[in-house]
Amino acid sequence: MAPGGVHITQVLDLSSNIQRLSIDIYLTIRKAFQSNLPRIHGLGYVDCHLNNLKKFQILHSDSLASVMDKLQSIQKEFESLQPFLQAVAEARHNDLDAIQHCATQLIGKAHEVEYIVDACIREEAPVCCLEHWILDIMEDITLIREEVAEIREKKMDLVALNTVPVNTSNLARSPMMNEEIIGFEDEIEKLRDQLIKGTKGRDVISVVGMPGLGKTTLAYRLYYDRLVSSHFNIRAQCCVSQVYSRKDLLIAILRDAISENFECREKQADELADLLRKTLFPERYLILVDDVWETSVWDDLIGSFHDANNGSRIILTTRNHEVAMYTRFQSDPLPLRMFNNGESWELLRKKVFGEESFSPLLTEIGQQIAKKCGQLPLSVVLVAGILAEMEKKVECWNQLANNLGPHIHEDSRAVIEQSYQILPYRLRPCFLYFGALLEDSVISVPKLTQLWISEGFVKSCEGKNLEDIAEGYLENLIGRNLVMGTKRSSRGKIKACRIHDLLHDFCKERAKDDMRLLWQKWDQNANPSSRLSGHKQLAHRMCIYGEGYRAGDWSSCLSHVVSIILHNNRLSVGLDSHIFHGVKFLKVLDMEFTRINSFSFDLVYLRYFAAETSRFSNKAGCRELETLKLKSLSEVSLPITFWEMDKLRHVDISNCSFTSEIARELIENSKDLHDLQTLSTPCFSCAQEAELILRKTPNLLELRCKVKGVDNFECYVLNFPARIETLKIHLSYTRDTKTIPFCISAPTLTNLTLKNFYLHCQHLSQIGSLQNLQVLSLKGISFETCKWEVRDDEFPQLKVLKLHSGKAHFEEWSVADDAFPNLEHLVLRDCKFLKEIPSWFAEISSLKSIEVRNCNENVDKSASDIRETQVEDYQNSKFEVFITRENNKSDSGTYYLQPHMY
Repeated sequence: MAPGGVHITQVLDLSSNIQRLSIDIYLTIRKAFQSNLPRIHGLGYVDCHLNNLKKFQILHSDSLASVMDKLQSIQKEFESLQPFLQAVAEARHNDLDAIQHCATQLIGKAHEVEYIVDACIREEAPVCCLEHWILDIMEDITLIREEVAEIREKKMDLVALNTVPVNTSNLARSPMMNEEIIGFEDEIEKLRDQLIKGTKGRDVISVVGMPGLGKTTLAYRLYYDRLVSSHFNIRAQCCVSQVYSRKDLLIAILRDAISENFECREKQADELADLLRKTLFPERYLILVDDVWETSVWDDLIGSFHDANNGSRIILTTRNHEVAMYTRFQSDPLPLRMFNNGESWELLRKKVFGEESFSPLLTEIGQQIAKKCGQLPLSVVLVAGILAEMEKKVECWNQLANNLGPHIHEDSRAVIEQSYQILPYRLRPCFLYFGALLEDSVISVPKLTQLWISEGFVKSCEGKNLEDIAEGYLENLIGRNLVMGTKRSSRGKIKACRIHDLLHDFCKERAKDDMRLLWQKWDQNANPSSRLSGHKQLAHRMCIYGEGYRAGDWSSCLSHVVSIILHNNRLSVGLDSHIFHGVKFLKVLDMEFTRINSFSFDLVYLRYFAAETSRFSNKAGCRELETLKLKSLSEVSLPITFWEMDKLRHVDISNCSFTSEIARELIENSKDLHDLQTLSTPCFSCAQEAELILRKTPNLLELRCKVKGVDNFECYVLNFPARIETLKIHLSYTRDTKTIPFCISAPTLTNLTLKNFYLHCQHLSQIGSLQNLQVLSLKGISFETCKWEVRDDEFPQLKVLKLHSGKAHFEEWSVADDAFPNLEHLVLRDCKFLKEIPSWFAEISSLKSIEVRNCNENVDKSASDIRETQVEDYQNSKFEVFITRENNKSDSGTYYLQPHMY
């Protein structure tokens, strides 16, 4: 008998019951947790998990003491299976369901371990439950490892999964970017004439048709056409979609019309409409309004499109004939026709083979497949994306033809599903992530790849940059015709992209289950908890849109959410950061257009944050942050805690400064930010400040900065980071042009922009000696004695030269033999005092085009003479010259010099 009259068997029974109860509690918690995990994971998630696991074992050794040995064993297991995940990441196809299942299971275990570690640290669950859980995870990982070994033993070698790098040649065939479009040649010629030769009055060019006909592709082809683009002083575009905001449409147009950094979220829609009207009047403008569903869109915008009787145009695409007729001015809408069978086959052939030769045996079956596409271009390009990844054998093509069925154009989703099913595992979450974006939205490639990386979609590879790997993923999706590129940089890289409406619908629906993505419309009167209580499963990723959000307690309903994206927010007051404190696993918080009162989070897993704020708290404890984007109309002074975020890769803070002498001393003693690659837009007030920041960011690839207080630089030689590739420097806070106060020494520099500086001969010679410089943009630049003398062998690799003189005097320009040997494009703007373009440009065999905008007759004539020499003497038949000159607002003209004119 035990003391107090309690029998020992009763104690044992009680202990046994407690143990069973703890197991029941654990099993209930685990089952609920597992049921809410995504079905598709990012292969880079384990990389992030291992880093955190190692760090937490050091920082929280006391809290994790009871499970430390087991965590270290799990860590070793994950590390041993990293080569397996790497092989899956490099696989070209999903040939083995078993491999995909193993990868999904393994990453799921990483999510569970993350939860257990967090629960231990926060003491939010009984230790006995967590110990049961972690033991079961160890057994599960052992089973996964054995299954992977069994796959290898059966000679289903992971390397055999076509781990050849995917051929990205299809990238050049992206219909949005290509110079040539199959079909619609007559339509393009007709619409081009309406745009540049039609009536003087404002006109609307409407393209109408069913989804998948190619309305957007045709519209963008015209928008980026060199003849069309050079005809207009201002070009801008916006995508509408079913759910739209007038304010967002106006801001999108203003960003193209004024500046991509244009910000005026404080203004109301009517104020923005008035600003747009003043911006466009009395310029000749071209506006592309894509995917208009309702006539109300036109009513919201037309007031800003003033008719100055100067040939301004609006291109509009819609699937609604009523909308096309409603917006009609003078030109009738163009109903876009279906492809004929010949055009369908030609498009399929081009997308699959390009200009490569192929077996004649594939022609017959290829024509049959093209015919099955029902003369719908979207179906053709999707099927082409599937064929491009298959072996070029008749039996393979026959198999696809049989799988497609007789009328695939009647069910585009079936084709999209097939395209999705053949995607490699690594690309699936990247593709479905487009479902988290607004329909018809255009997203910048840097932002997209940064989000992918922060979500854990991108698997690291030794010797490769994560951003380069992510861009490779995007190129692969473009090559498969699942994503469209919309903008290119001067160096030919894709700057922005989007997906078709039908593909967006697929991604949004599929991501709901496979990625636990939940779209939620909230307003200021809604309670977050009540909104989410009706959902059977917890959201893993949340997209919120609406007119405003109630700043209530979000933590109770978003505790397991790993990413939140806020769309279309127009709150009259800013959000408080404390509402996110309970969202403990948050890794992505994208509030790019949402005001938040201060940046003072303590989110230990947060990797991506974007918002509007002017307050950066010293209490911010986001040590895992990789991407930080803060927009502010006022100056933001960075606290010392910024330099403790040693994982930062990309920082974009408008108007940020380093002003305090004390702060500079603290920064000097802080860690270097070795991972930081892009920094924008610090404002330097003295050379010592700039030198310090450059020294603390030794691996910087891109820097956009402003300079004030030029006199404080005293002609320093700034030593830019050894790997710097892009440098953009803007002189601000001065009425007069000042001499550039420092010398630029950066051997790896490929892209340089200088604005509002005065350049001496030694500056120009130093820039000309940069051996890897490919793009040079000089804006508002003045030259010593108003002359620029380019010497022998200067600018050896330059491909693009842009000169925007503005009010600065630039009169004489001499170019020695052998300068600019690789130049491809020359752009001159507002060089009104320049006497002529040097004749040496006629001898540059690599030159493809000259664009002259608003200069003078002598410059126009010299451009024409250069073209004549290029075409007649050197048979450079593709050489183009674009001339636009405005003598006054009522008399303007555009001149095109093309090969066929001679």
